[in-house]
Amino acid sequence: MAQERRPYVLVIEDDADLRRILRLHLTAEGFAVTEAEDVAAAFAHLQSELPDCVILDLIMPGMDGFVFLKRLRSVERTCDVPVVILTASENYRDRAKGRQYQANVYLRKPCDLEQLTVTLKQLCHNVGTTEPDALA
Repeated sequence: MAQERRPYVLVIEDDADLRRILRLHLTAEGFAVTEAEDVAAAFAHLQSELPDCVILDLIMPGMDGFVFLKRLRSVERTCDVPVVILTASENYRDRAKGRQYQANVYLRKPCDLEQLTVTLKQLCHNVGTTEPDALA
């Protein structure tokens, strides 16, 4: 019997406390989680492993989340990775820009962790399926 693979989520968030909360919650919900404190660290993670989904903050020091999203969508290897924008921004233009850059979901902070979990499970629906037992 094949072992079930946990969906892999990359959390890009500059707030260390929020990253920790997301990691603890999502790990308890069955996700494998990697944290990146900024866009540069996120790109470094993408070099070694492709996530099943990304949680992306928009407002960060250095490069903002839109730079990451635009670049993610422009590379063939990463263009289809689902992205959940999780931001404190109330700016309507940010929401429109998120759609323009093909974010899958736009959530405002503070978010309901259960809603986030359901959203991630829907976006990662084909990950973690168990192969049938060859001996059955």
